[in-house]
Amino acid sequence: MAGTTAEFVLDGTPGRLVITAAADRSAHVSLHVDKHGSTLAGLTDALSTAITVGLHAGAPVSEFVAELRHTRYAPAGRTGDPEVPEATSLSDYLASRLARTHGDIRGRGAYSPNN
Repeated sequence: MAGTTAEFVLDGTPGRLVITAAADRSAHVSLHVDKHGSTLAGLTDALSTAITVGLHAGAPVSEFVAELRHTRYAPAGRTGDPEVPEATSLSDYLASRLARTHGDIRGRGAYSPNN
């Protein structure tokens, strides 16, 4: 299994995103923020689990990107990640990273190579 790890600080909230792949396909997503025991940490763990289960069930990465891209909630802003310099939420950051890992899938709605 191969993977990518990205560390970020989104509006003062440090975190780490690990995306592992098997056979040219994402197989596991792990998004963690350094606010252990917080609601935000619990929700990021739940989001990671939901995406991983969906991927294992055959859901395409493009669907997660389409639904999570441009979601807006705090924390938001600069990320400290040169590849994804700004995000409108943790979900938007995750979607942007997934898109980069999978050929820059863009936007909301059905995946199209021209989006």
